[in-house]
Amino acid sequence: MQTPSESGNERKVAELIAREMRKLGYDDVYIDAINNVIGRIKGNGTGPSLLLAGHIDHAEAGTMIKPFSGELMDGSIFGIVGEVIYGRGAVDMKGAMACMVYAAAAVKKAGIKLKGDVIVAGNSLEEVSAAEGVLYMLENDKIAADMAICGEATNLNVYLGHRGNAEVKVTVKGRMCHASNPGRGINAAIKASEFIKFYLENYDLPKHELLGDCTTTVLDIRAVTERKAPVVPDLCYVYFDRRFLPGETREKIIAEYREIIKQAQKVIADFDADVEITKWGLALYTPVEEMVVQALLKARSKIMGDEGKISAWIFGTDGAFIADKGIPTVGFGPGDEAFAHTPEEHIPVKHLELATKVYAQAILDICG
Repeated sequence: MQTPSESGNERKVAELIAREMRKLGYDDVYIDAINNVIGRIKGNGTGPSLLLAGHIDHAEAGTMIKPFSGELMDGSIFGIVGEVIYGRGAVDMKGAMACMVYAAAAVKKAGIKLKGDVIVAGNSLEEVSAAEGVLYMLENDKIAADMAICGEATNLNVYLGHRGNAEVKVTVKGRMCHASNPGRGINAAIKASEFIKFYLENYDLPKHELLGDCTTTVLDIRAVTERKAPVVPDLCYVYFDRRFLPGETREKIIAEYREIIKQAQKVIADFDADVEITKWGLALYTPVEEMVVQALLKARSKIMGDEGKISAWIFGTDGAFIADKGIPTVGFGPGDEAFAHTPEEHIPVKHLELATKVYAQAILDICG
């Protein structure tokens, strides 16, 4: 937490992690061209390999007080019993990265000979692009494993996945005219506001028992005019966030927006718009029957006394891109995702201790 690492500026924290991995006796450690950091503890090649993965960048500090203090403090102000570590990136997700690094090292220090490799990977650029850092790591660093655990915060429960997220751009068209005589034009900004109201009242979204209901919200509205002169804007861009379920495609979502535009044209005079998807974050769903899920449930039970709650993240993770490469991926991490990106970001110390033990047990059960 004391080493800032906003997206695109991860080099210092990558070097810190690499130094620690080498000090802990990892067999292979390197940092790639875009500051992904990868450490490997080698098995003898006769068993399955496990990837422990997470990102090393964090959101901007915003209004957070002393965001890089890494202060150890009483958690009662956050409703937590016991001590917490406060700081930007604590729960999202440097706490989990530390647990992963030390869990794998503890197995090696104990002298246990593994059958399969353990790979601990911290990727860059998650907060700004979701996919760029992890895809570079998987494709250019040729990271492969039989299964993976994504360490994003799960409150020490086992998560099977999350909804995907599409950023949808709707371009509302108007007609420019002099602002002194607005009736001669079509104000794209006003038409956009009318469409937003219609859209939010009429867009029926899918639901999922585990992953949750799909949601949508407005991210940004931009009227296209430099306003050097008093003119009515002839274009307005509206950006929507649309959370989607596994199996929903770009084509399906585009078709839905085109249909809602068509319906809006029946009730909004002079309304015309185009639609495109500008960002796409994959959905993730790993069936509970998968070996990695079962192994993680058993590891948690051995350390914590029960299997906990099987659930799903509200936000998206880069674990979805790992799974998309054919590596079954499940979630488990310390801390509460509700505090990610907030001024109150923290992680309970007790969670760090338990997560490290569960990761180590999972390594033993899967690779040992």
